[in-house]
Amino acid sequence: MTRTYRLALMLPLMGALLGAQAAQAADMTLEVQGISANEGQILVAVFAETKDWLRRPVLVARADAAEQKNGTLLIQLHDLPEGVLALNVTHDLNGNGRLDMNAMGLPIEPYGFSNNAVGMFGPPSFEKAAFSVTQGARIAVQLN
Repeated sequence: MTRTYRLALMLPLMGALLGAQAAQAADMTLEVQGISANEGQILVAVFAETKDWLRRPVLVARADAAEQKNGTLLIQLHDLPEGVLALNVTHDLNGNGRLDMNAMGLPIEPYGFSNNAVGMFGPPSFEKAAFSVTQGARIAVQLN
């Protein structure tokens, strides 16, 4: 087998390996602040694209609110795609797995977004909540 032929056979494999390195996953720490009760769970949803914002998360995580200390809870998020992400956090007080709303459509459970972003007449945009994640990053979200 000639050297050129061997190289030609290896190029697709090398490209696949390099592509796998470019799409590496990152781990980060989320610090949830402002937890006022030990009941329920803290729900986290991470989004990678504007079109999927608040609809289709790339990762979901949950932690027991009782694990908080002085109103703060650290949650480890694993295997996140590196790049620009946005997240929302909900303190699901009654454990039903969602953010409860009143008759007017306003949240009745604590919630927050990355960058502590706020929206006018609804949730903030993906762009307001977006942050860059790299391996070992740490961000904080204050619950409302």
